[in-house]
Amino acid sequence: MNRSLRHLSAGALCAWACQLSPGLAAAETTAAQRATAEALFQQATALMEAKRYAEACEKFSGSQDLDPALGTMLYLADCYERSGKTASAWALFREAAEKSKLAGQGEREQIAAERANSLEKQLSKLTLQVPPASRVPGLELSINGAPVPSASWNGPLPIDPGDTRIEARAPGKKPWSTRLSVASGPVTKTLAVPRLADAPRPLSAPGAKGAALPTGSSQKTIGYVMGAAGVVALAVGGVLGYRAYSLDKKSKSACRADEPNACTPEGVDQRDDAKTSAALSTIATVGGAGLTVTGLALIITAPKSDASPDAGVNTKQLSRLTLSLTGTW
Repeated sequence: MNRSLRHLSAGALCAWACQLSPGLAAAETTAAQRATAEALFQQATALMEAKRYAEACEKFSGSQDLDPALGTMLYLADCYERSGKTASAWALFREAAEKSKLAGQGEREQIAAERANSLEKQLSKLTLQVPPASRVPGLELSINGAPVPSASWNGPLPIDPGDTRIEARAPGKKPWSTRLSVASGPVTKTLAVPRLADAPRPLSAPGAKGAALPTGSSQKTIGYVMGAAGVVALAVGGVLGYRAYSLDKKSKSACRADEPNACTPEGVDQRDDAKTSAALSTIATVGGAGLTVTGLALIITAPKSDASPDAGVNTKQLSRLTLSLTGTW
């Protein structure tokens, strides 16, 4: 294999771009996108000649994103190799070989495959060792922000040389990250991913909305509320009972003594109001008695708790709850 096949010249890559790009360009690419992609391509080739590879690769990548073409892909792969990104170049040359095969370009397929095979011997590799104890539910790993599928764990992964950041995350766990410097290949490094520590649970402030009370304290609180509501209901029943008595007494003065049912219109209204108040008084009294008894039972049978019965309970909230319960009567 001669040198011209191992390291393609810029002229050879340009020829590939001219011959193969038209058949591979995305049909949905607009004229504006193609124009921008061409401008980026021209800028990138100029940067390559100036050996400003990092900037050139960025331009080639932008051109490829706007107007995907095999020729641009080959230029980008060559740029990656020149800038030291051996893993990226190797992957891109492999993809170019596959696309060339599909396009029926046998010679280009062979050259791209040879470039990929040559780079494969120079690859830097990283093994993320994930023991069973570290495989917590929902564990996610990433290298330089790119997710690493679980199928790739515990095996060597091609990686570009240089500063590398590895991160691990999982629900309910503290995130973990580390940095390491990967040397130019061929070299293989192994990194053991530790078991992630549990994340601290947020503490709810006393009286905060949705804050849970201890079981015993909660039962006692409900008991106090029901008992208070029962007392209020009994008081309301007493007031209504007295009102019924007063109205009934007044209605008698508006009726004939020898015929109690012969009353003036005012007397009839007073008697009807008295009946209504009496009925409401009965309901309030019975309901109040039930609430009071139930509340006392809850307080007496509540489990013991270190927290005070009304810990975390806002006084205004209790008042509103009491009123809402008594209001139903």
